[in-house]
Amino acid sequence: MGPTVHLTLTRAWCLEEGYPQDEAEAIAEADYSFDARFPARASLANITRHFAPTAWLWSRRYLTLACRFRDLERLGYAIHCAQDAVSHGTLGEGHLLAYAGLRREPDSWDAAPRGVRTRIERVTRSRLRRYRSGTC
Repeated sequence: MGPTVHLTLTRAWCLEEGYPQDEAEAIAEADYSFDARFPARASLANITRHFAPTAWLWSRRYLTLACRFRDLERLGYAIHCAQDAVSHGTLGEGHLLAYAGLRREPDSWDAAPRGVRTRIERVTRSRLRRYRSGTC
């Protein structure tokens, strides 16, 4: 979802959820930098971090570690995996259908249907709330 979601909207949602500016910035930066740190094309392990259903497992793992170690970077990673799982679909079907000209580009926030946008915001806020409450 690029910088619109992984940086700008994540930062805004953090602030709306009551995170201080510096923490919101750290979470959003970790979310945004995830693609550079774990590029999908670099390895099979990295691919699994970006596509459902395995991205959900990574998200849960990163959230658990974030809570255990009070680690905002891992919280950003948990958010990124969840956002990608919603946007990219199961086994990258969103990308495959886009390449075939049968569907929207899955990384475009502007082209995303309202339901996809709503789910991305919901999973982001859910992880932010779980981290704050310690119910990971």
